[in-house]
Amino acid sequence: MENTDNVGVGRRVTKKREKRKAKSGKDNFFLLLAITLFYLVIAWLLVLSGDDWAWGGDIGQARLENHFDEYNGRYFGNIIEMIITRNLFARLLIYSFVNTGIVFLIREILDRKVAYVYCFLLILLLPVSFYSQTYGWLAGFANYNTSTFLFLLIIYFVQKNRNSFFLCGSIFVLSLLTQLFIENVAIASILIAGIGLLAAFIFKERVLSYLSWLAGSTIGASIMFSNSAYHIENNMRGFSNADLDTFSSMLLTDWTELYVKQNALLLFFFSIVMYLLAEKKTLGKLLLYFFPSSYFMLRYLLEITWRQQPMPVLIIELFLIFIFLTSLLFAISKASIPLFSKRRAFSYITISLLLVAPFLIVTPYGPRNILTSYVFLGLALFELILHTKIDLADRRNQKVALTFVFCISLFFIGMHGVNRYEESQRILHLKQELNTNQTEVNLKRLPYEFIGHDLTPPDGSVQSDRQKVHYNISLNTKFNIENYSDPSLDELLENK
Repeated sequence: MENTDNVGVGRRVTKKREKRKAKSGKDNFFLLLAITLFYLVIAWLLVLSGDDWAWGGDIGQARLENHFDEYNGRYFGNIIEMIITRNLFARLLIYSFVNTGIVFLIREILDRKVAYVYCFLLILLLPVSFYSQTYGWLAGFANYNTSTFLFLLIIYFVQKNRNSFFLCGSIFVLSLLTQLFIENVAIASILIAGIGLLAAFIFKERVLSYLSWLAGSTIGASIMFSNSAYHIENNMRGFSNADLDTFSSMLLTDWTELYVKQNALLLFFFSIVMYLLAEKKTLGKLLLYFFPSSYFMLRYLLEITWRQQPMPVLIIELFLIFIFLTSLLFAISKASIPLFSKRRAFSYITISLLLVAPFLIVTPYGPRNILTSYVFLGLALFELILHTKIDLADRRNQKVALTFVFCISLFFIGMHGVNRYEESQRILHLKQELNTNQTEVNLKRLPYEFIGHDLTPPDGSVQSDRQKVHYNISLNTKFNIENYSDPSLDELLENK
């Protein structure tokens, strides 16, 4: 005879689970909606700058008509940049969709074990220099954010590891399109797909998804690098620009500066996780795990760069990086976590390294090139956190994270809003000055130029001329660049 008490208890437990699941689903929906609205606002507030003025005008049209020949092979990225600099609705739609999509895919790749609030917080904690050239600059967004989104989508599909015709076809198309954004991603994607294929053979897994990835990325790379820009001597994108002799100097300076030293906060989080994963928490391990990351954190806060350092210090810093990376790999390998999670953590770190490895011998290299690598380091970090005593599912922890997210989001909206307002005011001032036939005018910098890229280029530069053309200002007009100051504040201080 059936025990009615047990049945009743079972039903109540099931109903509670269903309620929690429904509430969680509703919370996730509204948080994703809030993230989308945040990026919609940012897209609306962004100030055109740098290459945006060219892509939004006749120069961009001329490049398109020439099929971007002798310029670059970033065909897909170039077209997106032309669209978002000419149409506000398209900008709002594409910017919000891609950036929300990055947050969405981070959680999906982590098998939905990490809440959206943490995934979004990871992006909000992006170093300012990385943010300024990706989220704060439309030209950077068009190439770097969109390629990051597509690359994450490839990883998501490949992790499903099914021999589905639709899935493999999607991977092929995505991997081909992803190659038409950035050169380093085009190179790294082939290497990563090849390594993944080899690993699939070793671990006796399905290989069709990796074959689709490798085929698509190879074809896409051949399309990109068929552009004549890469075959012209002394062109900054030319193959002749690759120089093995720069390896040691890049390793000591720009490469480690951007990939490691400016990622100090992420390094510190890794230190915490390493210590929590250690079976025996000794003082020696505490120093080993935290000294390098603490050093780079302090260095970052004091705004010290490699240009201010003597060679012996740069060599010591390289040694600290080697110690940290070795400790991290050793800590993961020795940790009592499933082999599946170890493989994923190692894979994400390897992908992160391979994405920036080409810049050891090629240029140009800047903060924007680190975005995708940063995301994969974040994926590795989350994969490890899931096996520590840190409970990401705890409601109190999520509320704390949500508070940080809310405050940082408002802070960024405020800064972009002030920049947008001041941009409209300075352009209005310029037009008024020019109406009085002035040939030399003062151009005030924006208050928060560090969250954008090339917002006030030097007078006489290529970008400054493009800025003048965009606002229908004569090229003969001279701009006297001034630092930002608020007249009302200046008046208050003078009265004081």
